[in-house]
Formats: sequence, C-alpha cells, structure tokens
Amino acid sequence: MGELDGRVVVVMGAGSIADGWGNGKACAVTYARAGASVVCVDFHLDRAETTAALIEAEGGRAIAVQADATVEADVQRAVDRAVGDLGRLDVMHNNVGVGFTSGGPDRVEPGDWDREIAQNLTTAYLGVRCAVPAMRAGGGGAITNTSSLLAVRFLRRPTVAYTAAKAAVEALTRSCAAAYGRDDIRVNCIRIGFSETPLITAPLGRLPEEQRQRELDKSRAKVPLRGEHGSPFDVANAALFLASDAARHVTGEILNVDGGLDVAPI
Repeated sequence: MGELDGRVVVVMGAGSIADGWGNGKACAVTYARAGASVVCVDFHLDRAETTAALIEAEGGRAIAVQADATVEADVQRAVDRAVGDLGRLDVMHNNVGVGFTSGGPDRVEPGDWDREIAQNLTTAYLGVRCAVPAMRAGGGGAITNTSSLLAVRFLRRPTVAYTAAKAAVEALTRSCAAAYGRDDIRVNCIRIGFSETPLITAPLGRLPEEQRQRELDKSRAKVPLRGEHGSPFDVANAALFLASDAARHVTGEILNVDGGLDVAPI
C-alpha cells in the first residue's frame, strides 16, 4: 500500500524548464509513486504533458493541464479537473515561484515587483483559495506551499521582491493553518535551500565546462550536510511526508530542506 493510495493531488508548476528534474516534476512523480492520481499543471502544456507521461509510463494516473497560476480562473479550472475527472482533491502543492530581479526598492521597478509578488505569493494564495472549498467538501486535505532560504537569509545580493514574497508565503502558510484546522485541512510549507535543478544549472550552461564545475563546487561547498546541493527528490520526499497520514498532526510548519544552510554562515 502506498502512502497516498486513492488520493488526488494537484501540483501547480509540475513541469521543468529543461531536461532533468525540477522540484515540481519530482514531487508530482513521487506523489504518483506513492499511489496518488496527479493533476500536473504548468504554464507550458508540453512541460505538464512530459511529467504526466512519466507517471503514466510507470503505471500511474495523471492529467496534464495548462494554467497560469497567477489567474484565479485557471487555478480553479485545475481544481475542477481534479474533482471532475478524478473525483476529489486531497492535496494541493503550490510549487510556482521564481526570482527575476536583484536590488533594493530603489532599483526594483514597480512592474518587476508586481510580477515577482504575483509569481511567488499570489500563486500560493490562489492555490489555497481554490483548493479549500473542494477539500472542505471532501472532509479535509493537505496544502503544501513552497518557500526559499532567501525568505530568512541574505545571499550575496539583495533580492527584495523575491525575499518579501517568500517570507509572505510563510506567513500565509501559518495563517491558513489556523484558519482551516477545524476543516481538517493542514497547511505547511517547504523552505528550500540549494536544490540542483535545471532552473539553477541552466544559466551556468553558457560557461566553459571547467568554470561551470568550479561555480557549482563553490556553491556546494557552502552546504554543511555533505557539502552538496539538495536533489529535487529531497524536496519531493519532504512533500510526500507532509501530504501523508504520517504528518496528520503537523500543520503551520515551515520545513527546511536545505542541508543545514539555515544554521550556517554563508
């Protein structure tokens, strides 16, 4: 028996920007391996379809849905597909988020600020907003949001919009845990450190191989635990725990998956 047999999961941001494993892609496949049916949602339909195909190739059940996670109607459509096609919604995983700009408020333009707040915070808000009625109707559920070490630590350069958005996601998580506890809806958050995904490694692809490896090794060396970056499946295994009955009394938690970066000098 899998930890999530018979359950239905929506993963917002289930694709990967390049070949390999992004956090959302790894989480979607891990949920399916635990027995869940998964609605794989991404802004780019082909990326969602790639993840869904991986799940189906392993004998799982998945649906690919295109959606803009900053648009309520799109998020609601993904939830409706879960309920309409698969019968219910048990887990909502809000994985969408990305940083664009560096600097303080005097350097970050209002349009860039709005975009980063929308991509990182509004997506989590809409995921919760659309998931709760379906979960309440089904007798409960689990919501997992995604944060970053940058919510609480300064890393070389200021990223005021991304940092503010991710810190707000953590506050949203705690507030929602209190708001929906009586509905048996648990709301938790994973705070990710350095997860070695295409989002991190792709920009280094333009560098000569020796320089690329040097930059990766320098970043890996900052991680106290084994001196290595986390894997997307480290994130996925944490997400599986939070979605499962093993975490039935865990809510409002900000779970670090960072190899100890939160407690180390960087």
